[in-house]
Amino acid sequence: MHIHDKISRRTFLKAGIVAGAGVYGLSCLTAMKKSPGLKKCREHSLKPGLVVVHGNVTDNADESTLIKEMVRRSLSALGGMDKLVHKGNKVIIKPNIAWNQRPEFAANTNPFVVAALVELCREAGAGRIRIMDHTCSANPEPSYVNSGIAEAARQAGAEIIYLNKNRFKDFIIPGGRILKSWSFYEEMVYADEVDVLINVPIAKQHGTSRLSMGLKNVFGMIGGDRGSLHTDIHPKIADLNKFVKIDLTVLDAVRILKNHGPTGGRLDDVDNSPECARRIIVSTDPVTVDAYGATLFGIQPKDVGYIRESQEQGLGEIDYRVKGFEEIQV
Repeated sequence: MHIHDKISRRTFLKAGIVAGAGVYGLSCLTAMKKSPGLKKCREHSLKPGLVVVHGNVTDNADESTLIKEMVRRSLSALGGMDKLVHKGNKVIIKPNIAWNQRPEFAANTNPFVVAALVELCREAGAGRIRIMDHTCSANPEPSYVNSGIAEAARQAGAEIIYLNKNRFKDFIIPGGRILKSWSFYEEMVYADEVDVLINVPIAKQHGTSRLSMGLKNVFGMIGGDRGSLHTDIHPKIADLNKFVKIDLTVLDAVRILKNHGPTGGRLDDVDNSPECARRIIVSTDPVTVDAYGATLFGIQPKDVGYIRESQEQGLGEIDYRVKGFEEIQV
């Protein structure tokens, strides 16, 4: 064999290796692009602590105007929505739209609260704002419509999204005490799908978890057999909240459902008194929000299992006065 033949073969082998590496590199890049990273909590300059805005919502008041002003004042006290939402951001607002009930029954988030948040996000320059929830009915449309949320949010400039059952995916929950993995909605957990996730629950009594507020509202972000979670529900709620990265919690306590939650259906079960209701509660700490919310029902936060569990697992502060507490009257 001549020396130039050896050189040619050596050159050919090197070229093949380089070409192979190039193809491998391209395939890796393609795989990376097809495997988006998980969303992290948004870096922001909102103030820490809790803001509670009281409003005198009466039958004679313009409820829409008053509630929107309450929401605006609450975000202004934290520093303004533009401290969280930046120009071009993809924002998901996740209310409770679980039940086919009208707003006066307080089973779903007040539509004017949702509309106010949409308006604030638009003013901050959000590029896309979506409203979504995993309702308790196979057909989400009646809940979206009768809650008033679909119309109010559309008029404010948001997209109304019905969840696609094919977009739930199983994810590992790092450090889950009971739940090691669960099915979550992709749009709410992938970084390339959402920049800012705003959780907007309503304060209400719940037959299994005792109360339903911010931490429990994560049930509307998951798939799987949600009914099975009602056994040992308190640590499971904490586990789910370890995975979902919520940037802001806005608790609607304009009306609160005191009995027969979470579905409601009786006006006698709804409290609209200034002693308990007529409030918007806002914080970047979901445990703090729920801790204050528990007091509206005359319950100590530590006596609600999932609030206590979430505190113990490092998800937030149960003493809502620790990081700062401000009350505002509108």
